[in-house]
Amino acid sequence: MVILMSSLRRNRPLPRESKTRMLAPAKSTDSRLSDWSGVAKGKLVISIDLEAAWGVWDVLTPEQLRLAEEAERPICAALVDLFDRYQVPATWAMVAALLHEPSAASRPGSTTCWYAPDIIARIVNAKAGHEIGSHSGRHIYFGQSTAAQAREDLEFARSIHRAHELPFTSFIFPRNAVAHLDVLAEVGLKVFRGNDVDWTAAARRMERHLGQAANLLDKMLPIPPSPVSTRTCGTLTDVPASMLLMGRNGLRRFVLPGVTRRKLRMGLDRIRRRGEIFHLWFHPSNFYYRRDEQLATLAWFLELAADEASRGEIEICTMGSLANASPERNPSARSAS
Repeated sequence: MVILMSSLRRNRPLPRESKTRMLAPAKSTDSRLSDWSGVAKGKLVISIDLEAAWGVWDVLTPEQLRLAEEAERPICAALVDLFDRYQVPATWAMVAALLHEPSAASRPGSTTCWYAPDIIARIVNAKAGHEIGSHSGRHIYFGQSTAAQAREDLEFARSIHRAHELPFTSFIFPRNAVAHLDVLAEVGLKVFRGNDVDWTAAARRMERHLGQAANLLDKMLPIPPSPVSTRTCGTLTDVPASMLLMGRNGLRRFVLPGVTRRKLRMGLDRIRRRGEIFHLWFHPSNFYYRRDEQLATLAWFLELAADEASRGEIEICTMGSLANASPERNPSARSAS
């Protein structure tokens, strides 16, 4: 495969299992995944923004480079292991440049901060059956870009996905700056993650710093996260976010794991009662600080979710599995505003 051959030429061997399979995993037959049979059942979606140093290219510091080089891979490996342990699939939306070494050539620091075929191989070959989605080509901000710039970035991303035979169905906007939906549709994307719909959204619309303060307050208090429904936006399906598993640096270190676990449990409880969607999301960088506490919280949640799914109380879906869901087939969905 392309990833394999380029890695061998540069004496950077991939994990052994990637030599036998680097293609996108076959669709899982796990009974916990939604088959959209019409049964109104709560659905859990987990999406991950995989970006390494690309996520902070415009505000880069030496500390961020160090963490991207030293912490990103161990954390991604630990996350993949956790998802495998509980057989929970997620949507890993990657910055396409992570599979394009020339894009890393002019960037500061180690190439490993910007180029990570080994991480992608580990995710693709995981037992849980993850979906690979797109997090743009080079992490440009769509709200600050013209339609032509967005199209160029997405065409680059699509070419990388095609070259490595990876899906190109689901999209997560860098910095959650939703824009140029028509361009997403033009390049063949089907589903995207819309912004959180919780009470902090109003504060974010008023003023950025007010939104940040409201977000921190929300994470520190046992306020239930909002369940969501799919929304149709032309040919695209919007799966809005419900809750961010926040990092634990700075003031956020005061967010107690017990409060986070309570919010996660309330998220599952609400979708079980309402038949809606609980969409949890995070970056691997959200585990850079207080790593063991963060991983323990995620492990606790995955075990809880897997248990509820095994008893048929909820379904576990990737974003891509919701791409063809419509309000008519999904009774809990709302039409796009």
